[in-house]
Amino acid sequence: MRRTVSALALLSCLPLAACASSHKPSAAPDVRLASSTPSATSSAAPAAAGDGSGVCTIYLYGHAARAEVHSSGASDPAAECGSLASSVSTGGDFWTTQAVAVQGLVPEVCAVQKNGVMVVVRDTNGQIFGQSVCSALLQGGWSEDAQAERTAQQQDQATIRASAQASAQAANQQTAQDALTTLQDSNSSFNNAKSVRGDVGTADKDLVQERQDAKGGNGDGCYNVENVVGYDAENVVGYDVTSTASYDVDQEQQGITGLRSQITALKNAQTALTADGLPTLPGASTAIAAAEAHITTALATTNKAIDHLNADMQTAYSIANTLGTGDCANTGPGKAPAGLSHIS
Repeated sequence: MRRTVSALALLSCLPLAACASSHKPSAAPDVRLASSTPSATSSAAPAAAGDGSGVCTIYLYGHAARAEVHSSGASDPAAECGSLASSVSTGGDFWTTQAVAVQGLVPEVCAVQKNGVMVVVRDTNGQIFGQSVCSALLQGGWSEDAQAERTAQQQDQATIRASAQASAQAANQQTAQDALTTLQDSNSSFNNAKSVRGDVGTADKDLVQERQDAKGGNGDGCYNVENVVGYDAENVVGYDVTSTASYDVDQEQQGITGLRSQITALKNAQTALTADGLPTLPGASTAIAAAEAHITTALATTNKAIDHLNADMQTAYSIANTLGTGDCANTGPGKAPAGLSHIS
């Protein structure tokens, strides 16, 4: 293992900072990171070297591997990191204290300690680089720190849980926003059963025409009774109600059902936000109240129109059935079909 062998000479020193710097590579490459500010999902780096916290981190340039150096108060964390970076920067690998942003968690590989200095090595995927450093440290006289490993693993699990929670909260927020937008759009397009109200106007107009046609009486050979007024009742006014208006009423019912589903979706989304400890969306309560009012209005308007349409059809059939006299008696269209049912 080329990294392990070349690193042993310096890693065996106690502490790291006490080692000579003869293993330090020549001039470091020009490191230019894609972003100086890691994103919220990037693996967070421990405190920077030299900030007095006793912790610093070195990073493998171009890779996710990193090593967190925790020193006691007697040693300088920056010097410890510098020595460790020098010792493992061999065979083409360059370790640096300049942070390398990585998306997601960088899991713990090992934790070792020696003379008051503890190192937690982290890496992703196959953890080849991290395992190489761990092996070199152990062969250099460092001891496995089981407690530190458990602590690091617990921190990793906490990070995973926090990330999952953050993702769920973001998803719930997006769901709530989508539900609110959908409901607001529906409220904006509310037309109070416009099509059904239009059907009432059409049926009224056609009924007026039937009354006009009925003034022609029986007609030659009962033609007016059977083929004009009877047709008006069955295929004009009747069609207005049982076909055109029936379709529009069904669409109105579907629209109301859909609006109720949108209200439920928004309420459920609001409940999810509250469970997450997040504030509900501004405007949500207003949108729900408006939608519920629209449903009440649409139901009243549509059912009133249905009663009107049914009455028009009954009247149309009655005119046709009572028009014929003498030989033309009982030549009308017969009993009117069942009218439209109320929506709910």
